[in-house]
Amino acid sequence: MGLLDTLAFGVGVLAGTQVGMRALWQRTPRPHPRLLATILEHPLRLKYRQPAQTLGPFGLAEGMTVLDMGCGTGLFTEEMARQVGTTGIIHAVDIQSALVEKARQRMDAAGLSGRVRFHHSGAYRLPLADESVDIAILIATFSEVPNGLLLLEELRRVLKPGGRIGISEEMPHPGYLPAAVVRNRLREAGFRYGGQQGNAFCYSLLYFRE
Repeated sequence: MGLLDTLAFGVGVLAGTQVGMRALWQRTPRPHPRLLATILEHPLRLKYRQPAQTLGPFGLAEGMTVLDMGCGTGLFTEEMARQVGTTGIIHAVDIQSALVEKARQRMDAAGLSGRVRFHHSGAYRLPLADESVDIAILIATFSEVPNGLLLLEELRRVLKPGGRIGISEEMPHPGYLPAAVVRNRLREAGFRYGGQQGNAFCYSLLYFRE
């Protein structure tokens, strides 16, 4: 096999693997494996996933109570904590205890742990009071939850009247959902559309609880 044949074979295998991974993920959504957590902060990802820029469309402000659903290593949790200030609260939730601990260590190192409550929890029964959250933010998380409608029902419970949902998805994630699919699910769940930013590669949606 010559060099060109070898390269062509390698590209084919890579493409086939990506197609296979995406097909499997669509059939059975699941959380991003904690062993691949370093990818979340890879320099290439941060070129389009700067935390302040990603959170900008969601309008966080001093004193807000924010749900960081699927907080992972705390990359965005840290910026959320800065934006809500000393009077705000971030509820950092992840189903993987190892990632919750990483996020906790990150907040301790940044001196922001006093603004964050950490929760090792799934998405369908959050350890939060009814109507206690100003905005729920899901960054590359909505596509990881097997039952999106159950998740949205639970978010409706914890959101204050007029509260917001911010959802952001990115194409490199094997579970990536196009914006049109996510918009349909939010509409079916009875949330009001508030706007969209970005492009097909990486987009953000804002919705309101009536």
